[in-house]
Amino acid sequence: MFSRNTFFSLSALLLVVACAVADRRAAVAADILAVCPPTYRAELRHWIDHRQRDGLSVSIVENHPDAKSLQAAIQASADPSTRYVVLVGDAPSIGTTCNPLLEIPTTYSATTVTAKYGSTPTLSSDMPFGDFDGDGIPEAVVGRFPVKAETQLQSFVERIIRYEQNADFGSWRGNVQLVGGIGGFGGMIDTAIESVTRTIVTGVLPAETRTTVAYASPNHRFFPKTKSFTEAVIENYNRGARFWVYAGHGQVTHLDRVPANAQGQPVLDCDSIGQLNCVGACSPIALLLACYTGAIDAPQDCFAERMLLADGGPIAVIAGTRVTMPYGNATAAIGLIDGVYHQKEARLGDAWLNTLVEMQRDSTTDRSTTRMMIDSLATMISPAGTNLVDERREHVRLYNLLGDPTLRLHPPESLDIQVKPGYNPGETITIESTCSIDGELTMTLDRPLGSSSDDDDPNQTSIASITQPVTANQTHQCVFVLPTDVSGPLTVRCLVAGEQTWATASASTIVRQPAKR
Repeated sequence: MFSRNTFFSLSALLLVVACAVADRRAAVAADILAVCPPTYRAELRHWIDHRQRDGLSVSIVENHPDAKSLQAAIQASADPSTRYVVLVGDAPSIGTTCNPLLEIPTTYSATTVTAKYGSTPTLSSDMPFGDFDGDGIPEAVVGRFPVKAETQLQSFVERIIRYEQNADFGSWRGNVQLVGGIGGFGGMIDTAIESVTRTIVTGVLPAETRTTVAYASPNHRFFPKTKSFTEAVIENYNRGARFWVYAGHGQVTHLDRVPANAQGQPVLDCDSIGQLNCVGACSPIALLLACYTGAIDAPQDCFAERMLLADGGPIAVIAGTRVTMPYGNATAAIGLIDGVYHQKEARLGDAWLNTLVEMQRDSTTDRSTTRMMIDSLATMISPAGTNLVDERREHVRLYNLLGDPTLRLHPPESLDIQVKPGYNPGETITIESTCSIDGELTMTLDRPLGSSSDDDDPNQTSIASITQPVTANQTHQCVFVLPTDVSGPLTVRCLVAGEQTWATASASTIVRQPAKR
């Protein structure tokens, strides 16, 4: 028989063991699971400290030389609080053995839908590392720092911190740049793809976003007239933007050529990337709706990796590892736009995770005009026919996030604009606005994109602009004199640049046609 003292001793021992187990589980489970080889841990410490000051907990997961073992290790370390998985290291080249001291493995799965479009038999994907229960729907978003040296990691972490601490809340935060490549699928399909792309970027984006468009087709209105296409793309990029979107053909090391032949100049390649140089820390997040640009397992560094790690490159890149398709691209772009601009997620990974989850869903319950239009178009251009769910689900695996999934996005505050529904040409008008922050207000009157009579720059949409200081929660007035030669719809765009944040909004009105005499 146990004595009373023995019973209490056993109870105390069990309590100690239980607390030790609980302490270990608490130490392992965290907001972020970082898979980091020992080679990089000293340099990652700066990023971990930054995230902990940011209110996120980080646990290190031991690396493994194969994806299956690494998945098991991540699953064992995750719990319901885990929202992000960060892989610190490049992926090994396909068919080679992973060096766990420097590289992080990636997973492979068979292509089905995209195989009908000429893709490789398999695709590489980091997404399954965030799928803790194996049902194909991620519980955590995965981001990869595709570094090959400690110096690369140090530089990239410094760029992340500079981006998040950037106190420039000016006009660049309201900008999106769209670069369209040459189609090459045939006239009807090319036109349809372009229509979808413009609808996504200029129709689904909120009206307060200012979009700059450049298309690589020489006869297109948005093809630059006074410089090479590459020069125009780099010049626009270097002005800064919140997002930079490319939609078109891509290869492992470069984007489409202009013109589309062997003598053509790539829109961007691994050499011209070196000319990317945003002022300050105004680098965009890049979305590459193109084939192969995110092939992290290619024998050479892929375009997305080179772009991300360039000193003046994007702060994050979302790109496909193999053949991507117009419908899958469209749904990915729509989901990201919704998460960032409409749901106003605070971190890039949260917006991207929502996108991946929504792409898995059956779209029969989503009958929005945009989704219906894109689904109808997909039946014409998608090899999957009307089985659109399979195409979306394959694109969930095709697209990887290169960069920090915990990147803070600084979503804007809102402001109120009071504008009448219509005005007459030449009229003096007063537009009122009220904002919750102090700062510098810029208000512009803009015509629809592409309606400008300036053939040299069809992106020039503003007919008037006023900049003035504003005080929080006070109504301010901007007075404009409308041109006598302008009529049709107008968008009133407002952006307030504060010291610690920004605000933006828009309103629609119309300038009536002048009365006929």
